[in-house]
Amino acid sequence: ISDSDTVTPSFNTTLNFINPNIDLNADQLRENFFTGIGNSSNENGTPFEFDLTGGSLAFGILQNPDFFGPTTAQLLDPANVLLRDVQQGLNETENEEIAFRTDFSYDLEDSAVGGFVTSVDAGYRYNETSSTFDNVTSNVGFRNIDQSPFGNLFAELLVEGPDNFDDADGRDLFVADFLLIDPELVADDPEGVLAILNDAILANNAQFGFNGSTIDAPTSNQGAFFDIEEETHSIYGQVNFERGVFRGNAGVRYVQTDVTSTGNTIINGVATLTDTEGDYDFFLPRVNLIAEPVENLLLRAAWNRDIRRPDFDDLSTSFTFSTSPNPAVSIGNPGLEPQEIESFDIGAEWYFAPSAVFSIGYFRKERDGLFVNQTEEPSTTPTTLVLPDGTVTNVDVRDITDPCEGGGIFNPIADQNVFAPLDASGSQTSGVGVCVPVSQIINDTGETVQEGIEIAFQYDLSSFENRLGWASGFGLIANYTYQEFSGTETVLTPTGRATDIFAGSNPGATDVEFTTTLLNNSDNAYNVTVFYEKYGLSARARYTWRSSFRSDDFGSTNSFPFGFPVVQESRGQLNASVNYDVNEHLTIGVEAVNLTTSDVTQRCVNEDGPVCFQGLTDRRVIFGGSYKF
Repeated sequence: ISDSDTVTPSFNTTLNFINPNIDLNADQLRENFFTGIGNSSNENGTPFEFDLTGGSLAFGILQNPDFFGPTTAQLLDPANVLLRDVQQGLNETENEEIAFRTDFSYDLEDSAVGGFVTSVDAGYRYNETSSTFDNVTSNVGFRNIDQSPFGNLFAELLVEGPDNFDDADGRDLFVADFLLIDPELVADDPEGVLAILNDAILANNAQFGFNGSTIDAPTSNQGAFFDIEEETHSIYGQVNFERGVFRGNAGVRYVQTDVTSTGNTIINGVATLTDTEGDYDFFLPRVNLIAEPVENLLLRAAWNRDIRRPDFDDLSTSFTFSTSPNPAVSIGNPGLEPQEIESFDIGAEWYFAPSAVFSIGYFRKERDGLFVNQTEEPSTTPTTLVLPDGTVTNVDVRDITDPCEGGGIFNPIADQNVFAPLDASGSQTSGVGVCVPVSQIINDTGETVQEGIEIAFQYDLSSFENRLGWASGFGLIANYTYQEFSGTETVLTPTGRATDIFAGSNPGATDVEFTTTLLNNSDNAYNVTVFYEKYGLSARARYTWRSSFRSDDFGSTNSFPFGFPVVQESRGQLNASVNYDVNEHLTIGVEAVNLTTSDVTQRCVNEDGPVCFQGLTDRRVIFGGSYKF
């Protein structure tokens, strides 16, 4: 029996910089902020400059007066920042597992009935797993001037942000001058920070007769609550055999599972606990065969059927919202079934010297019900917008009322932003609450195939100690994998904003789509390790490389940019470590990670698409030691 309870605190704030050199809403200057003119957006233009040459993703604030760019002093002046968002969290997670297992084995090797069967194994396993998650949050957004207190009302909380972002790769463009709420103070005294922010809101309200909302303590988000229970019974049996040059085993496992997903159904603001139940069962056979036709040569073959269960998060009916209208809201799928995987592999191992082996193998995996992410976009209405300077542009307006009849889900805390409808004057409104995309993990309807080859080599010089002496401690380990993937049927389409970009490109594209693939798997990958083991010294240097691959691990958000999984560019990394046994009790060592400071680069849409994320990873050196009593 295992049980764990976790409370995860969080406190996040967002500040807006108001550029005093540019009109607010194009015709309202900053000196009008406190003249009684309300409902004015608390955002205006701050010019940025970009440099995308050489595959980089560099940007910074354009501090050029010819383009109304702010000065360093203006960027660091508390009077030029506004409180925009405060998000608090005290999420509670409770996991519990009850497991029971019993195994039996009967030895037939010396029995008259045994024959080539050497033993029989059987067993039973019971497993009950539950996970409860309560999203305890507080989200307060300030979108208008009449709500947002200026930074000079909470200046004691503000500190300058880091100015060393150029240290990662020597870039010229980066955001160097900005203010943020002191993260150390938030960590040490979150209640005190919250009190100062609420005092600033009240002072702002009292001074100008405004109605900004204070920030309440976190409360349970009923839409994000889930409680999932999974009960599994497994019965399995196996025979082990050996005759001549052959040995191996064959068996079968029967798995029966019941799943109950509990979440809140919210109708007209009233939450009702709802149970969604599901069950499945599988017979999962397997066979392993080993032959040794000559000494030091092993031939292996294996076939089996197995399942991959979905994560509890993918089964829950809960969901959480972002303040941005762009990311899709992830909703669980309680009807999601496990993937069924049929695997076959065959290979050979040659032990050509002491502590040395060369192996090669072929593998093939066929999957039914591959987990894929499917996104539903909200409908949009193309609308012509005339800007104050007379410029005509097109915007895609979304529904800002619940329910979203045209698709998607209503997000009550998201900025309407560029998707806001036009008011009577022909300008876009400002506010929160808009229909946003919704995503869900589903089972792909096709049978997908993953197949490839693996080659491995290991050799050391330990058998030559008499001739080589200290040099006999050197050795080498290397492996290479090639694989390919095919067979999915789920088609992903671009987001509404991406559709506009594709159509407006030269040449335009109106039929962009992507057939999903197995994520986070490279076609080619290898690693090479050189090591030394002797005289209490253990030293290793390992270089790993993998070719580009599709990934759902997007560096900046959890959504698929443009509606597709990103392409992570090929990347190699060198790690090394040295450990020395000073005596039988004390060991000291040093480990270096990413000695080559290899960056992580992700591209949108395809390998030739725009850079949409760069991880400027540094090397890390760790010194340590251990002492055994």
